[in-house]
Amino acid sequence: MVKFHSNLLIAGLALVSFAAVASKAQEPADQEPVKKESVALKNIAASKSIYVGAKKCKSCHDKESRGGTYSKWTEMKHAKALESLKSDAAIAIGKERGIAKPWESGDCLKCHETAYGEPAERKHKKFATDMGVQCESCHGPGSEHVTIRLEVAKDETQKVEEGVIREVEKGEIFLPDEMLCRNCHNEESPSFKEFNFGERLEKIRHLHPNREKPRVVPPKKVVKKGEKEEVKE
Repeated sequence: MVKFHSNLLIAGLALVSFAAVASKAQEPADQEPVKKESVALKNIAASKSIYVGAKKCKSCHDKESRGGTYSKWTEMKHAKALESLKSDAAIAIGKERGIAKPWESGDCLKCHETAYGEPAERKHKKFATDMGVQCESCHGPGSEHVTIRLEVAKDETQKVEEGVIREVEKGEIFLPDEMLCRNCHNEESPSFKEFNFGERLEKIRHLHPNREKPRVVPPKKVVKKGEKEEVKE
């Protein structure tokens, strides 16, 4: 009787072992972690607007009553992104990578030139490609925005006082998110340094003077303390 029970135990263990192996074999192979997607980039790709260029934005967005956004942008590194590819440092990096002229290489231009790689029909005939990372790299192509704003300006019943914030319609322009920035500010860049979205955001911040709070903010960090989670601003 003991031997009979012993045989049953061995058979049972073997069956459990076989089931475990079979179950593991049915599990999907290890996959790379899914990267977070940029909602802003997806919206920009789906937009029917075309790129018009920062010069077109200047007519409205360089007024002091609206924060002088265009002038602020011209002083930022983004505006000099294309120019930077001709620096000694960029040329040296290019040489290491077998790139003779970084300012002509798609590997560099995809992040240093607005709308690089976009089809010609998605760019206005007056769109300037030599102005670095322009407004539309972050906010999407602006032809529809310009058209709507001009129509509003002509409509006497729609006029508002200078300096008053007029919120745009959904889809007219887009607000950037962290993953849009990380599309270029990542380890693929030979000059990449640790990217802190919140810190970088403050360096390029261009609020309307009448806006109390920014619309783009870094995500809140959740810090685990034991079994509790605390939100850190």
